[in-house]
Parts: sequence; structure tokens; C-alpha cells
Amino acid sequence: MPICKNSAAWLAALIVAAAATCGGQTFAQDQPTPELAFDPARDFDGWQKELRARLAAIMALPATRDRAVQSSRQRDSETDEHTIDRVEFLAEPGETVPGYLLTPKGVARPLPVMICLQGHSPGMHISIGRGKTPREVASIRGGRDIAIQAVAHGWAALAIEQRAFGERAIEGVACGDVALRELLKGRPLTGQRVFDVMRAVDFVATQSDLDPARVGCMGNSAGGTVSFYAACVDPRIRLAVVSCSFGTFEATWLYKRHCACGYLPGLLQVADMPDLAGLIAPRHLVLVAGKQDAIARFDGVEQGYQTARRAFTAAGCLDHVTLLAAEGGHQFYPDLAWPVIQRVREGWE
Repeated sequence: MPICKNSAAWLAALIVAAAATCGGQTFAQDQPTPELAFDPARDFDGWQKELRARLAAIMALPATRDRAVQSSRQRDSETDEHTIDRVEFLAEPGETVPGYLLTPKGVARPLPVMICLQGHSPGMHISIGRGKTPREVASIRGGRDIAIQAVAHGWAALAIEQRAFGERAIEGVACGDVALRELLKGRPLTGQRVFDVMRAVDFVATQSDLDPARVGCMGNSAGGTVSFYAACVDPRIRLAVVSCSFGTFEATWLYKRHCACGYLPGLLQVADMPDLAGLIAPRHLVLVAGKQDAIARFDGVEQGYQTARRAFTAAGCLDHVTLLAAEGGHQFYPDLAWPVIQRVREGWE
């Protein structure tokens, strides 16, 4: 596994991550222009190739892997509208990814697939609407049951448990602490979560009722962050729905307190988040934002969206990037997002 060789950048990232877990408000400082910031004068294909490789290296993704998947799938339950299967697949030795696969009844196979990722929450059961406490039930009413939403719109929904969340949490250890331990080992936790998404796409390809040529990934907050980075490095993901997790780093990860699990060492020296959006072109990127989001300033969202638009314009597909903004805070907005998601899917038919 490759790791960042710039020890100064690595140390700086660790300091920022530690500060973000210890309180405080604003951490942003003046930053030089990143090395691979989007520039319309660059050769677009060459820029994408170089930036994608650098991002993969920072996330410590393996250069090669066996696409074969050891997996299991068993019926969990069903309703009049859909079935729910419990699934597991091996991402790498020692890391089994549990999940739920929801498939709609009465819809032609093979099905388009939406990989659904929770943010900081008790776990993937929230995605399938199984709140265990009043607080969890309230969060579901706030739009967190994204797998239920997806299957209701005719998608197969694959809700997977991310590392250090839910069933994969380490008892008594917060995910931020797990993240710092993994940095010490040279593998950022966000990179590991992205790798699990890539292996989820491998799993999709083994299921006869699922269509590996029509795969999207979506999530809010930390789930949106992983969806974004996964789409940046894996071209098989044709649609990324990134909710309350996009903007300039100055207005997001360097602005207010965030969990250490989302920091990537030295990334800002290479590219800002809006520059990375260009790696998704010519595929589709749907950005969802709350104008009152307390940890992602909306001016940074708008600024980042303009950079993304320039990159998608250079790729000849400006209409493939969309910003949907609501007046509220840090949550997913189904009524805004799903009409756009469905239009994208209709273009794949």
C-alpha cells in the first residue's frame, strides 16, 4: 500500500485532525494554490489521470486488487413493495463488510444500484428505516432512510456499514480515535472506507439481478464525503449524490470542528475539494446543501460549485453537475434530490 512520502505534510494533517477533535471553531489559514488545482489551460485528460493517481496514493488505495468477491446473501424480510437481504462480502483479509440489499418488486432486472452510506450515526440500520431509539426515529424522519428512498424510486439499494461505524465500531473507541490510529499505520480511514465502496461495486458485479453498469453512490455528511471520494477514484460509479459534505476545504474541514476520520494527509497541497470534483466528469455529480449548514459555509459551497462547473465545462458536460440548495441545515433533502437523481437514471435507460 502506498503512503504519503512527505512527512511534513503528514504531520501537518495530523495536527489539523487532532485540533478538529479537541474543540475550537475556525482553523482555516491562508493556503498556497494547490499543485494540481483545476486549470482550463491544462490538458484535461492528463490532469485527471495525474490527480486521480495522487488522490489514490494519499488514500493509500492498493494499486491492484483481485476483483473476485467472497460474499453471502440471505433473505432478511420483505414488504409488499420490496425485499431486504442481509449481505456480507470480504473487502480484504480481516475486513468483512456487512450490509442490506433492498430490491423493489415488479421492476425489470437487472436493477440499477445505489450504494447508500450513512454519516456519523448509530449505523446502516438507519438507512433502511430501522430506528431503535426515539432519536434514531427522528433522524429517519429527517431524511436519513436513504436506502428506503432509493428502493421506493426503483433502485436496488445497497446499504453498507462503514468502518468504525455501527456494527464495525470498536467498543469504547470513537471513530476519530480509530482514524488517528489508522493514520499511524499509514492508511487513512477515509481511504479504507472508499476501498470498501469499490469492493461493493465488485460485489454488485457478482449478482445477476443487479446491473454493474448503472451504479450510483450517495450519502449525507460523512457518507457524502466517502461517496464523493469513491466516485473520484472509481469510474464505475456513474452518479455521486453528495449531501452536506462539499465545498472548499477552507469553508468545511478547516472551518469548524470535524471528526478526524475525514482528513486526508497532505491533500490540500495537491488539490482543493472542488478541484477533485473534476475527476467525476463526464459522469454525474449531484451536490445537495443546506444554506444554514453549521459546519459547511454556503459561500464555500457556491465557490466550490463554480470550480466544479468550470471543470465539467472543460469535459464537455456542464449539465452533468448540479447544485441543489435548501434553506435548512445539515441534512439530506429528498424532495430536492430525487427528481434530479431520477432524471440521471432515465438517461441511462
